[in-house]
Amino acid sequence: MLLAEVTTVISVDLRSTSCEGIYDTNPDLADDCSQVGLERHSVALLLLGLLTFVMGSGAAFGRSRPAALALIAIGVVVIGLALAIDLPASDDTGVIGQDYDQAHASAGVGLWFEVVGGALAALAGVLRLLRPDD
Repeated sequence: MLLAEVTTVISVDLRSTSCEGIYDTNPDLADDCSQVGLERHSVALLLLGLLTFVMGSGAAFGRSRPAALALIAIGVVVIGLALAIDLPASDDTGVIGQDYDQAHASAGVGLWFEVVGGALAALAGVLRLLRPDD
């Protein structure tokens, strides 16, 4: 989740030119070529990632079942963000597509970091719930 904040979630490729090429004429438009998680979610994934660390510590070291349930909830929220907000937007060229016909948007590695991070958080919570108390 923390990696998704600083890696590309959605990128727009311009086949006829590059984003650096349009930066001289329209810097605001060029900034939309690559969107990192921080731009898409503000600090939501950062906070959820830190909360995952705290709840994971509580579930693992403190054997807390409520912390395990919180991990599952955090995982579901993060996967929901990725699948409901970022995945549908991953093929939208936005304003760049209006000006450049050859623009093509795709999901970046940050989107997959979101999905994997959410799945791992939920899996950790489920595994803690399944593990008997010692």
